Amino acid sequence: MSLLDPTITFYVLHEKSWKFGGGEIYDQEGIQVGSMKRKILSMRAEISLHDPDGTLLCTINKKLMAARPIYEVKRPDGTLVGRGKRPMIAFRGSVDFYTPQEEHIYKAQGGVTKWNFEITDPKDKKKVYAVIKKADKWRDVFAPAFNFKDRYVIRIEDLDADRLMLLSYAIIIDNVYHDK
Repeated sequence: MSLLDPTITFYVLHEKSWKFGGGEIYDQEGIQVGSMKRKILSMRAEISLHDPDGTLLCTINKKLMAARPIYEVKRPDGTLVGRGKRPMIAFRGSVDFYTPQEEHIYKAQGGVTKWNFEITDPKDKKKVYAVIKKADKWRDVFAPAFNFKDRYVIRIEDLDADRLMLLSYAIIIDNVYHDK
Protein backbone atom coordinates (compact mmCIF):
# COMPACT_ATOMS: atom_id res chain seq x y z
CA MET A 1 0.00 0.00 0.00
CA SER A 2 1.24 3.48 -0.85
CA LEU A 3 1.48 6.35 1.62
CA LEU A 4 -0.78 8.37 -0.68
CA ASP A 5 -3.47 5.68 -1.09
CA PRO A 6 -6.86 7.46 -1.28
CA THR A 7 -8.50 4.86 0.99
CA ILE A 8 -6.38 5.93 3.96
CA THR A 9 -8.41 8.24 6.19
CA PHE A 10 -6.22 8.24 9.28
CA TYR A 11 -2.43 8.54 9.69
CA VAL A 12 -0.18 8.27 12.73
CA LEU A 13 3.20 9.98 12.37
CA HIS A 14 5.48 8.35 14.91
CA GLU A 15 8.64 10.41 15.25
CA LYS A 16 11.48 8.58 16.95
CA SER A 17 14.25 10.31 18.84
CA TRP A 18 16.91 7.82 17.89
CA LYS A 19 16.21 8.67 14.26
CA PHE A 20 16.58 12.41 15.06
CA GLY A 21 13.11 13.38 13.80
CA GLY A 22 12.54 10.53 11.39
CA GLY A 23 10.12 7.72 11.98
CA GLU A 24 7.31 5.61 10.67
CA ILE A 25 3.88 6.52 9.34
CA TYR A 26 0.97 4.15 10.02
CA ASP A 27 -2.60 3.94 8.68
CA GLN A 28 -5.88 3.42 10.56
CA GLU A 29 -5.19 -0.35 10.78
CA GLY A 30 -1.74 0.15 12.34
CA ILE A 31 0.03 -0.92 9.13
CA GLN A 32 3.18 0.98 8.21
CA VAL A 33 2.43 2.89 5.00
CA GLY A 34 5.49 5.14 4.87
CA SER A 35 8.37 6.77 6.66
CA MET A 36 9.96 10.14 7.40
CA LYS A 37 13.70 10.62 7.25
CA ARG A 38 15.47 13.69 8.59
CA LYS A 39 18.89 14.65 7.33
CA ILE A 40 20.90 14.84 10.56
CA LEU A 41 23.32 17.64 9.69
CA SER A 42 21.16 20.06 7.74
CA MET A 43 20.73 23.77 8.37
CA ARG A 44 17.61 23.60 6.22
CA ALA A 45 15.94 20.95 8.48
CA GLU A 46 15.52 18.59 5.51
CA ILE A 47 12.91 15.86 5.92
CA SER A 48 11.86 13.37 3.25
CA LEU A 49 8.69 11.29 2.94
CA HIS A 50 8.96 7.74 1.57
CA ASP A 51 6.65 4.90 0.54
CA PRO A 52 7.14 1.59 2.42
CA ASP A 53 9.38 0.33 -0.40
CA GLY A 54 11.70 3.32 0.10
CA THR A 55 10.50 5.34 -2.91
CA LEU A 56 11.04 9.06 -2.28
CA LEU A 57 7.77 11.03 -2.51
CA CYS A 58 8.91 14.52 -1.48
CA THR A 59 11.37 16.57 0.55
CA ILE A 60 10.57 19.37 2.96
CA ASN A 61 13.17 22.11 3.51
CA LYS A 62 13.28 25.24 5.62
CA LYS A 63 14.23 28.44 3.79
CA LEU A 64 17.36 29.89 5.36
CA MET A 65 16.88 33.56 4.57
CA ALA A 66 13.37 34.44 5.74
CA ALA A 67 11.90 36.76 8.37
CA ARG A 68 9.47 34.03 9.43
CA PRO A 69 9.53 30.23 9.21
CA ILE A 70 8.92 29.15 5.59
CA TYR A 71 9.12 25.51 4.47
CA GLU A 72 9.13 24.31 0.86
CA VAL A 73 7.76 20.96 -0.30
CA LYS A 74 9.38 19.53 -3.44
CA ARG A 75 8.91 16.39 -5.50
CA PRO A 76 11.95 14.13 -6.10
CA ASP A 77 12.69 15.94 -9.38
CA GLY A 78 12.90 19.28 -7.54
CA THR A 79 9.48 20.59 -8.66
CA LEU A 80 7.93 22.84 -6.02
CA VAL A 81 4.63 21.45 -4.65
CA GLY A 82 3.92 24.24 -2.19
CA ARG A 83 5.08 26.35 0.76
CA GLY A 84 4.08 26.41 4.40
CA LYS A 85 4.44 29.79 6.13
CA ARG A 86 3.76 30.98 9.63
CA PRO A 87 1.95 34.33 9.55
CA MET A 88 3.96 37.34 10.72
CA ILE A 89 1.44 37.94 13.52
CA ALA A 90 -0.57 35.07 15.02
CA PHE A 91 -1.94 34.98 18.55
CA ARG A 92 -2.84 31.31 18.32
CA GLY A 93 -0.94 28.66 16.43
CA SER A 94 -1.37 29.19 12.71
CA VAL A 95 0.42 28.08 9.55
CA ASP A 96 -0.68 28.83 5.98
CA PHE A 97 -0.05 26.66 2.91
CA TYR A 98 0.42 28.09 -0.59
CA THR A 99 0.75 26.65 -4.09
CA PRO A 100 3.91 27.43 -6.11
CA GLN A 101 1.91 30.31 -7.65
CA GLU A 102 1.35 31.73 -4.12
CA GLU A 103 -2.36 30.82 -4.04
CA HIS A 104 -3.43 30.37 -0.39
CA ILE A 105 -5.07 26.91 -0.34
CA TYR A 106 -4.95 25.70 3.30
CA LYS A 107 -5.09 27.36 6.71
CA ALA A 108 -4.08 25.41 9.81
CA GLN A 109 -5.48 26.97 12.96
CA GLY A 110 -4.52 25.65 16.37
CA GLY A 111 -5.14 26.56 19.95
CA VAL A 112 -2.94 28.41 22.40
CA THR A 113 -1.04 25.20 23.25
CA LYS A 114 -0.42 24.45 19.55
CA TRP A 115 -1.21 20.75 20.02
CA ASN A 116 -4.27 20.38 17.81
CA PHE A 117 -4.86 21.95 14.41
CA GLU A 118 -7.74 22.05 11.98
CA ILE A 119 -6.83 22.42 8.32
CA THR A 120 -9.48 24.44 6.53
CA ASP A 121 -10.08 26.41 3.38
CA PRO A 122 -8.68 29.92 4.04
CA LYS A 123 -11.86 31.53 2.69
CA ASP A 124 -14.38 29.09 4.20
CA LYS A 125 -13.54 27.92 7.75
CA LYS A 126 -16.41 25.40 7.62
CA LYS A 127 -14.64 23.47 4.85
CA VAL A 128 -12.36 21.15 6.85
CA TYR A 129 -9.76 19.08 5.00
CA ALA A 130 -8.07 17.38 7.96
CA VAL A 131 -7.60 17.48 11.73
CA ILE A 132 -4.16 17.06 13.31
CA LYS A 133 -3.80 16.12 16.98
CA LYS A 134 -0.67 15.70 19.05
CA ALA A 135 -1.17 12.28 20.64
CA ASP A 136 1.47 12.61 23.38
CA LYS A 137 0.73 16.18 24.48
CA TRP A 138 0.64 15.53 28.22
CA ARG A 139 4.26 14.39 28.17
CA ASP A 140 5.07 17.96 27.06
CA VAL A 141 3.46 19.23 30.26
CA PHE A 142 4.62 16.69 32.85
CA ALA A 143 8.00 15.58 31.49
CA PRO A 144 9.33 18.17 29.03
CA ALA A 145 12.95 17.24 29.79
CA PHE A 146 12.26 13.71 28.50
CA ASN A 147 10.27 14.72 25.42
CA PHE A 148 12.51 13.48 22.61
CA LYS A 149 9.85 12.20 20.22
CA ASP A 150 6.41 13.19 19.02
CA ARG A 151 3.35 11.34 17.78
CA TYR A 152 0.72 13.02 15.62
CA VAL A 153 -2.62 11.73 14.42
CA ILE A 154 -4.00 13.09 11.15
CA ARG A 155 -7.65 12.42 10.36
CA ILE A 156 -8.56 13.14 6.74
CA GLU A 157 -11.99 14.81 6.54
CA ASP A 158 -12.04 15.55 2.78
CA LEU A 159 -11.25 12.31 0.96
CA ASP A 160 -10.42 14.24 -2.24
CA ALA A 161 -7.72 16.35 -0.53
CA ASP A 162 -4.12 15.87 -1.67
CA ARG A 163 -2.53 13.44 0.84
CA LEU A 164 1.02 14.55 0.02
CA MET A 165 0.20 18.16 0.83
CA LEU A 166 -1.63 17.29 4.07
CA LEU A 167 1.17 15.01 5.34
CA SER A 168 3.82 17.59 4.42
CA TYR A 169 1.71 20.27 6.10
CA ALA A 170 1.57 18.26 9.36
CA ILE A 171 5.37 17.92 9.36
CA ILE A 172 5.76 21.66 8.69
CA ILE A 173 3.45 22.49 11.62
CA ASP A 174 5.49 20.20 13.90
CA ASN A 175 8.72 21.87 12.77
CA VAL A 176 7.36 25.40 13.21
CA TYR A 177 6.00 24.86 16.74
CA HIS A 178 7.72 21.83 18.30
CA ASP A 179 11.05 21.02 16.62
CA LYS A 180 12.71 24.42 16.86
